[in-house]
Amino acid sequence: MPISDVDRMKIDELRNLVKEHLTPYYDTDFNLLRWLKGHDYNLELIKPKLINHLMFRKFNWNLDNLPDTPRDHPIHKYWKRGITGKAIKTPNCIVNIEQSGENDYWGMMKTYSINEILKARLHDLESMLRAIMEYEKEIGGLASISAFMAEHYVEMVHSFVLVNVPSFISAIWFGGGGGRRSDNEGKKKTDFRCRTVARPLLPEKTRHKVNILGSNWKEEILKIADAKCLPTYWNNEGEEGPFLAPVERSMNYPVSGYYNGEIPTNAKTIQISAGKIGYVDIEAKQNKRITWEIHSNGHFAWTIYELNVGNQTDDLSQMKNIYPYFSKIPGPTMVPMKDSVTVPNTGIYRFWFSNHHAWFHTLRIDYVIEVIDGP
Repeated sequence: MPISDVDRMKIDELRNLVKEHLTPYYDTDFNLLRWLKGHDYNLELIKPKLINHLMFRKFNWNLDNLPDTPRDHPIHKYWKRGITGKAIKTPNCIVNIEQSGENDYWGMMKTYSINEILKARLHDLESMLRAIMEYEKEIGGLASISAFMAEHYVEMVHSFVLVNVPSFISAIWFGGGGGRRSDNEGKKKTDFRCRTVARPLLPEKTRHKVNILGSNWKEEILKIADAKCLPTYWNNEGEEGPFLAPVERSMNYPVSGYYNGEIPTNAKTIQISAGKIGYVDIEAKQNKRITWEIHSNGHFAWTIYELNVGNQTDDLSQMKNIYPYFSKIPGPTMVPMKDSVTVPNTGIYRFWFSNHHAWFHTLRIDYVIEVIDGP
């Protein structure tokens, strides 16, 4: 189905607003349209979010070319690839098997910092985006397009299908707002009018995409996706079908690899009141390298800005990011954030922190920031 005249006009308008940040790879009608659909065509809301994402793509992580690199981050040994192919039975969709019930998220958070987890996860997200973009070129089905994900991969997910979950999950999920589900035999439908518990925890657009299958999920899932893209470990013991996709099982992280370090004795501290921001300014020369280690006692937002020469303003719009903006890093940090970046120009670089998530909690950041020879 072709793009409507109204959508075409909005796509062109959005493209013009962010054109200086677009790369040829990302500059497709498909990508711009999903941003429009994901945010109800609100250009005022979309523009800063999309610019942040486009700048994020250009940083050291080089997202445009990430799917062309090996999937070899140490985390990938434990968090297995799940992209299996076209759903077929659900038109214009690609299946990704996420082993949410078996992935050792606790072990991962005890072993790796959040930025390393994101680096590993981005390989799968970008590989999924690449697969969708290539499929879109093949079928041209733009009109069928239905939060890290909410911020950077809007309207890429058609639905979240939960299988083999305890019965209480359905009770928690469907417990309000007129939820409706079939009984196990599929003979009747039941309305639920009690108070919902879990659904408000997700963005509205996401919660409407969740589909929790019942006890006959093995039969129900075959109505949604072809058996060739569903994992063989769903088969009954001793049987070779009907599920045919050779997906590896996730693995637990060894306890011996858990981080057990302490805050360095040379660390400095910044405390930020609830709802406020704080920052640390570092002076560095071009081509030097800034390294850091960051510990926190709570959630925080964070990025690094390059201050313009002679700029005394605190207006963030007058500053340029040199590192991705993360709107919410979970805390307290189990593993400190460690990374480095090459300085593009001689000047002052602001490590910017926000405690806007908190109502009462005072955020404490312990940090070690050093300027060393690069690159």
